[in-house]
Amino acid sequence: MPDMNPSRVAATLAAVMLLTTGCARDPDPAQLMASATRRQAAGDNHAAIIELKNVLQRVPAHATARLQLGDIYLESGDVLSAEKEFRRARDAGAAPGAVLPRLGTVLLLQQRYDQVLTELLVDDAWPAPEQGDIRALRGYALLGLQHQADAARLFAQVLAVQPANTLARLGEARMALQSGAVDAAMKDVAGVLAAHPDNVDALRLQGDLYRRAGNHAGALDSYRKVIELRPANLQGRLDAASLLVADNRIDEARSELAAASRIAPGSAAVIYTQALLAMQEKKYPAALERLQLILRAAPDHPPSNLMAAGIFLTQNNVPQAEQHIQRFLAGQPRHAFGIRLAAQIALRGGKPGDAVALLEPLLERGAGDSQLQALAGEAYMRTQAYAKASACFDKAAAIAPPTAATRTSQAISELGLGNNQRAEAALEQVLLMPGDAAGDGAQRRAGALLVVTQMRAGAYDKALATVQALEKQQNNPALQNLKGGVLLARQDPAGARQAFEAALALQPGYLPALQNLAQLDVLAGQPDQARLRYEAVLARNGNDTELMAALARLAAQRGQMAAARGWLERAYRAAPDAMAPALQLGTYYLDAGELPKALALAQKLQAANPAHVGALALLARARAASGDGEGALESYTDLAGRQPGDAAVQLQLAGAHMALNHKQEALAAIRKALESQPEHGPALATAVRLLTDMRSWDQAMALAHGAQARPATAALGYRLAGDIEMARAHPALALPLYRKAYAQEPGGPLAISLHRALVAAGKPDEAASHIANWLASHPRDLPTRLYLASTLLASGDYRAAIPHYEQVLAIEPNHVVALNDLAWTCQQAADKRARGYAEKAYALAPANPAVADTLGWILAQQGDAGRAIPILKKATDSAPQAGDIRLHYASALLRTGERREARRQLERLQADRGYKRQDEVRTLLAGL
Repeated sequence: MPDMNPSRVAATLAAVMLLTTGCARDPDPAQLMASATRRQAAGDNHAAIIELKNVLQRVPAHATARLQLGDIYLESGDVLSAEKEFRRARDAGAAPGAVLPRLGTVLLLQQRYDQVLTELLVDDAWPAPEQGDIRALRGYALLGLQHQADAARLFAQVLAVQPANTLARLGEARMALQSGAVDAAMKDVAGVLAAHPDNVDALRLQGDLYRRAGNHAGALDSYRKVIELRPANLQGRLDAASLLVADNRIDEARSELAAASRIAPGSAAVIYTQALLAMQEKKYPAALERLQLILRAAPDHPPSNLMAAGIFLTQNNVPQAEQHIQRFLAGQPRHAFGIRLAAQIALRGGKPGDAVALLEPLLERGAGDSQLQALAGEAYMRTQAYAKASACFDKAAAIAPPTAATRTSQAISELGLGNNQRAEAALEQVLLMPGDAAGDGAQRRAGALLVVTQMRAGAYDKALATVQALEKQQNNPALQNLKGGVLLARQDPAGARQAFEAALALQPGYLPALQNLAQLDVLAGQPDQARLRYEAVLARNGNDTELMAALARLAAQRGQMAAARGWLERAYRAAPDAMAPALQLGTYYLDAGELPKALALAQKLQAANPAHVGALALLARARAASGDGEGALESYTDLAGRQPGDAAVQLQLAGAHMALNHKQEALAAIRKALESQPEHGPALATAVRLLTDMRSWDQAMALAHGAQARPATAALGYRLAGDIEMARAHPALALPLYRKAYAQEPGGPLAISLHRALVAAGKPDEAASHIANWLASHPRDLPTRLYLASTLLASGDYRAAIPHYEQVLAIEPNHVVALNDLAWTCQQAADKRARGYAEKAYALAPANPAVADTLGWILAQQGDAGRAIPILKKATDSAPQAGDIRLHYASALLRTGERREARRQLERLQADRGYKRQDEVRTLLAGL
């Protein structure tokens, strides 16, 4: 071997390297295309993509490479990249017959049906096969838009010219599948596969048909044939994986998913199927995490929104479930399963009217579906349309053997119709079902409902016998708690206490039994024992916010408002991200008149949880209470938009409009409430009151007459007609209407209406006798007694009013309104107890400006102006529009010689032309 100089070796190597590099720089595109095709056929799509990109680096306008690259992207599930390449191929001069069917396919996969019809236009000059394929794809788009008849005409038109057109034949199969004609669809697919056994689309559809028919083994064979033919076909892998997930063959599903991930690691379809697997394993947080990856990039992705809605419903997160199902139905408004899920979400969210509206169109074409009939029955039952509910449950039972849940719901409908015996029979049938058929949960619910039904009928012995029979089959804390309730109804508090304690022995800390025991303690005059019970359990469960809420209720019941606030604030600190304690605290602040705190908390909650309707409702209330009418209207409008079928929300929106004197807008909101729930009593009453204020007598009376015509609202209709006549100063015409309403549905509100009408008609003795008789037979009717007391107070009969306030306090010692009004009445009657009642009312509700005004004015009149002034100032600042409170404050200032500040307050009152006590204001100013 010759001895070579190192420098010569280096030079030789450099020459070789340069030669090699030069060859790499100038590859032949045709060779690269051939290599890409070989690699694609071998299933190595990644290598094929590299080869094709090398071609396109050299020849960007290489239309064939663009088409082939798009095909690989499409097979790998990257639909967006495929669409880009097909469009670039078209721009590079690819023949329309080659590019348009591909472009149509990717648009269909993205459900962009209108775009398919816009972009895929047929040229009669094209060859027949190309025309046929384009028309068939347009047919698919029409199918997606639910235009079945137009799609059928297109498919028939193609097949008349080309009987063997595969796309059109498969289109007819898909149309048959949509209409439920599985056998016809299978026949069409079999015809295609007989001619083209390797047609991947036909094999996939065959798998879908087998799956629809319950033949999962056949479906898996079809999907696996796709994988054998196209190992890199992403959709075939995912079809197999989703079927294996449904069959709970988790390991095999995981294997297919792993293969799919290698084909397309970041594909939305892969991530979605991973979420499906996590959901099957009940790993809901993991499933939602995967779905969020998709929804962040594509917020309207239908399958992800549908699955997310189902998972959130499982987690009882109704607001989030609503948000996702609404997104899903916005794109697929006729999707039967989506509509059913939306109805279930509406029922869980307390909107049965929405559920009925969703399900009624389905009932027209799904009369033979037992599950649909049962769901509709549940919705009708919740709207108190018991006859329709019972009919649906009967149909469901005729189609398939009734489940325990269906029987139980049917019993509730029978109760609503007054058929107690039929209801009891249905519930007894549930209890006789074998455990496997009924399910423990269903039997527990049926047993509890049967006991409650018997108790409502006053059959306490029968109810106790039912509980004792249930004890032999099962024993749980809920049953023992129910037994305690039966024993209480039988006037056996000792036995009831024993049952509640048995419930706690089975499950220490079982809150319903704990609350019942605490109530027994309170009734026995041992509220401290009740508190100790709660605190002992809380010591073991230090962050239990429900226990803290129970302690807050107990403290409020005892008038210990500072303690109640403390417990609610502690619960909020213990779980700042939990909505329940936060909403309870916000509601407490509102009820206690602590408006700045309520508003601040509501704003914080709504900002952190913009989708939570509870937070939005609290913010709306807080804004309204704080005098922010425009802000309240904005929040209630948002709330009504999210819950369009909720009559109560529409009524709140009407109230916000009324606060701003938007009468027509308020009326429109009330009418919307009545559209969804025509028998909604508060909405009817508000509508009549508003129309009466507008002096639209005929419209108001028409509403009242309409209510009279419906059995459920007949009594209300007569009462409303009476209210209209009273507003028109026709008490003589109002009286017979009120009497008719009272005869149908006697109650405190009608007793009050009759009293007013009798007084206005010049019959004060009959009025006094009527309301006294009512209260004698209903001594615990506190609202009616307070009405009578306030009437006597307004007439100046202070001595007669005092006993009525005292009777209210004997039943409810911490009734703030009664304490406040009694304090004022005693002060007017020169009764020395006035200050004591006022002090107690103020201790219970220090933030209430009316309560503060009563105490402050009593203190001022009794010579304690020094203490009165800060209390009256606080009341004035809290209620700046309340002229009487400002007048009391100015008078107290004068008593202490603070003449300058007194003048300022009096001049503000003088500037208020609407204030009626201007004579007193002028007298005080003159004294200055």
